[in-house]
Amino acid sequence: MLLSLTGASGAGKSSALAHLNDVEWSDPVSCVEFDSIGVPPGADTAWRHWAIEQWVQRALEEQALGRHLLLCGQVPIGELLAAPSADQLEGIAVCVLHCSPEVREARLRERGEPEESLVHHVRFGEWFYRHSQDPTYAPEVIRVESSVPMRWERWAGWGSGDPRWAAYIIETDSLTPEDVAQQVEDWVRGVLG
Repeated sequence: MLLSLTGASGAGKSSALAHLNDVEWSDPVSCVEFDSIGVPPGADTAWRHWAIEQWVQRALEEQALGRHLLLCGQVPIGELLAAPSADQLEGIAVCVLHCSPEVREARLRERGEPEESLVHHVRFGEWFYRHSQDPTYAPEVIRVESSVPMRWERWAGWGSGDPRWAAYIIETDSLTPEDVAQQVEDWVRGVLG
């Protein structure tokens, strides 16, 4: 199974991943960071399509070995479901970390994000959150031309509330990094049963 721990910048993914790498799972789980494959200068949405397919291929390799892959990164649910090989996975589960615009901006400032990029991160964060709840919300943000044959038709007809478009959402505004990590760990354990 591919477990996607996702959300826009500043939501708490990296902090949670640091904890998850030390967890002893009852089923074998490989925890990886999306950007660990290397992010080229000028990486865009089309590049992300390519990268997501690479991670789906890795999840398939893990699946063949009887393992699960926990992917931590900025992966919109619509892109993950549309990745060419995603339909070969035994399962996909998505957990979205979300924070308010004010908290996102403060966290990004604290880690040194350039002032001029903050507004873009905040806008993308709000789009990401709404997209994780509703497949009809501004799909043009991710449905861009790329060299990867994305399979948008897998979910193009789905509406808000469709049970196939399922994301577990953790609001991180008032949580410590340890609290977020524990909630993510509990989510993983619940998914894997």
